[in-house]
Amino acid sequence: MKSRTKNFNVSTPSGFPEFSPVKEQVRQNWLKTIVQIYEQYGFSPIYTPIIERTENLLGKGGNPKEMYVLDRYLSDESADKDAEKSRALRFDHTVPFALYVARHFNELSFPFKRQAIGPVFRGERAQKGRFRQFDQCDIDVIGNGKLSILHDAQIPAIIIEIFTKLLPKNDFVVRINNRRILLGFFASIGIVANKVKKALDIVDDLEKLSEEKIRENFLTENILEEQATKILNFVKISGNNSEILEALKNLQIENAEFLAGLNDLKIVIKSLEAMGLKSKYYKIDLKIARGLDYYTGTVFETNLVGYEKIGSICSGGRYDDLGEVFSGKSLPAVGISIGLTRLLGQLFDAEIIEPVKQTKTEILIIHIGEDALPKALEIAQNLRTSGLFVENYLDDKKLPKKFDYADKLKIPYVLTLGENEINANVVQVKNMETGSKEDVKIDKLIEFFKK
Repeated sequence: MKSRTKNFNVSTPSGFPEFSPVKEQVRQNWLKTIVQIYEQYGFSPIYTPIIERTENLLGKGGNPKEMYVLDRYLSDESADKDAEKSRALRFDHTVPFALYVARHFNELSFPFKRQAIGPVFRGERAQKGRFRQFDQCDIDVIGNGKLSILHDAQIPAIIIEIFTKLLPKNDFVVRINNRRILLGFFASIGIVANKVKKALDIVDDLEKLSEEKIRENFLTENILEEQATKILNFVKISGNNSEILEALKNLQIENAEFLAGLNDLKIVIKSLEAMGLKSKYYKIDLKIARGLDYYTGTVFETNLVGYEKIGSICSGGRYDDLGEVFSGKSLPAVGISIGLTRLLGQLFDAEIIEPVKQTKTEILIIHIGEDALPKALEIAQNLRTSGLFVENYLDDKKLPKKFDYADKLKIPYVLTLGENEINANVVQVKNMETGSKEDVKIDKLIEFFKK
């Protein structure tokens, strides 16, 4: 008789991630560390809708080609029927944050510091290291009317703390610039206002394209060859942070935007020095422009040294106008984002991280004979109450198979309990790494594992 089972395509949809238990353990551990550090710096969690009005997502910086518009929502009779009913999945946490502040402005204490961790969606071509769905881990601080530039300095300090803990064996560097410096420089060499955005985008591509292609792109945008040369020479200014600041000062550019950006950059660098952070972890890089429209001042990108092809592992910057778009109020802000799913996928592929355990279980309890099951369950519950991670092996298999289970999952200890052990009030504890065994009194088990 022929099977009536339908043939389903069970492969993962293109661009949507799927992690095995061993990789998901890493992701969960990273989340725990990131959340803890965010909290230590005073960033409170909020929860925002996964969909927003499309017009709002397009309000400043959204690319309609990268958005997932919800067709079902548009046709659903239960959907709210306001004048503009188009809805799309959020593409980041920054625009939803600005909308949240606009909705709850009168309830907030400023400066308001929030963290947001969860999935975002990009309708872009799926490729290695690029997903259509991925988790972002964001922090932002927003002010009412004004926001001290010192907040911009605290952001790279947080980045440095996170990655020294999560990637202790790898060097990384937070590259810092200020868009106002670039804007002021562009103005000083005669680039007109309607070409500034294109010039920024071209600068943002400097590390992706050859200089020949960059020059070609400048010419395509009717930016003169002489101007292109000046821009390329400008962004190549190098040295340590003090030397770059001095070189910028010595250009003697009398442009208010340039001078304001330079002053802000000096404050950020001096503040990082005052925090005692190692200079190898941060540097000024005039090539950093950040492509999104809403950035207005300080911008950050973080790279792993020796793995620059991975791209930025954490980025962000200052955006002083986005909140005003939705609230009509001056709400300057600064923030960063870690594209966690994308980043971990690349770190796994590059074998920078090699996950080894798919479970947190520390102890596996094996009962021998059904009469030993109640005591095995009792012991497991007592150990869990003390904070230990404990499993009971409940399936009816031969003893070697049960030990094989512990070995494959890299569970450190196996407790064996049968009638003889119960009568003696002991369990046999096997260290799976060394192979050693010893009998431990049942009422001393917690003490044994906590020592």
